[in-house]
Amino acid sequence: MTNMEKIRLCQQVVDEIQAQSKRPLCRLHLSKRPFGVADSHLGGTPYVPHDGQIPTDVKGSQLWLCAQINFAQLPRLEGFPESGILQIFLEDWHFGDFGLEADTFPPQEYWRAVYYPEIDPTVTMEECDAKMAIPWAEAKRSNMPRPANKFDLQDIERGDDSLWRCPEVPLKVEFQDAEHEGVTYEDFRFEQLFAAALNARLPDADPDEFMPYELDDETPAEREALEKLRGQIAGGGCKIGGYPNYLQDDPRLYDDENEGWADCGTLLLQLYDDIWDYPQEEIADGRGLYLNGGPLNFMIRAEDLKNRDFSHILAQWACT
Repeated sequence: MTNMEKIRLCQQVVDEIQAQSKRPLCRLHLSKRPFGVADSHLGGTPYVPHDGQIPTDVKGSQLWLCAQINFAQLPRLEGFPESGILQIFLEDWHFGDFGLEADTFPPQEYWRAVYYPEIDPTVTMEECDAKMAIPWAEAKRSNMPRPANKFDLQDIERGDDSLWRCPEVPLKVEFQDAEHEGVTYEDFRFEQLFAAALNARLPDADPDEFMPYELDDETPAEREALEKLRGQIAGGGCKIGGYPNYLQDDPRLYDDENEGWADCGTLLLQLYDDIWDYPQEEIADGRGLYLNGGPLNFMIRAEDLKNRDFSHILAQWACT
């Protein structure tokens, strides 16, 4: 079998397993447009009921809002709520893993997932602002001087990681049309599905020899074919649903104690590091997120999502 024949066979196998593993997803569009307190947004002031408080960590320090999703604004996605607000709060102001690394399900000691099934329309932004220990505008990621409203990439390159958070400025979340996505290369099930589909065609074949990232490109035509194939199985982007992107190993591979990690098959939310994809002027307009080179993922079991139980979430922030 020639190298190009291997690439074509790999493409056929990928097409087959992706067609059989499609899942609904919705991609997020981020901007600096104004938003209401109950709207979907990243950072800034969270929606909090009149009698509610912003959650704190185990030390009593107030957490900061990473993401707020108003499901009524989300296109209909099978398995996801059609109403209510989900919020992800992370650890206060320090660059690191946000308390997401743990040997079991992250216990939500230094981060929290909060769900409000009902939204009170009388709650105001000013009321919720008053409940924040530190107003968002007063907490700076960097103590180094920089132009107003300008994301200085030199701060990042110098390694200045004091008072870091994501996003750098509050961003409105708008949702694109619902679509579907087949299994991506970073998902731990990809290799299993690929090997099974390949062996159905070539029972004696070694799957490792046909994996998309094991094949060589020896000619321009082969290089073009492989670039198309590898782009097809990439799993990046800010999104709800679909398949996660892991720059390091998928943590569900290491569920040695049967904690249920492998059952977390639904991507609740993914925020993706894409700041290097945009020119400086677009970053200043709110394009791009900086996550130190890696995605921030929240995975949940389908049954827990159905029951609106957000207490067992497999969360990971992975950097390069």
